[in-house]
Amino acid sequence: MLPRVPSSQRGVTLIGFFVVCVLVGFMALVVMKLFPLYNESFKVRAALEAIASQPDIAQKTAHEIRTLVMRNFEVSDVDRFTDATIKNALSVKRDPSGRQRLVRMAYEARAPLFGNLDVVLKIDESITIAGAATE
Repeated sequence: MLPRVPSSQRGVTLIGFFVVCVLVGFMALVVMKLFPLYNESFKVRAALEAIASQPDIAQKTAHEIRTLVMRNFEVSDVDRFTDATIKNALSVKRDPSGRQRLVRMAYEARAPLFGNLDVVLKIDESITIAGAATE
């Protein structure tokens, strides 16, 4: 007795398999291109939180805070900034009450996706620190 053959076959066709592979490949490409940008934003946030937790941060000037942030970036392997370019991205300002300062890191990170298409991530992180040292 021969086994019963189903009237229609089931499964993925070769073309369907290729379509799935192309979609998975495209998503993997996008993730590989976006991960470094998001990882950098997490490192920036961690650097700001690290300087905010230092015990003597209230007495530091804006220049000293920038230096501390740059040291954190060196350890965290954030190599987008130099001593000259950090001034454009990092600001240290007093709040209206004069009791606290706002440290804000705002910049755009750009990376090529494919061809002439780029991905831009706007990073805008800020922390409040106690003290009103001289700017």
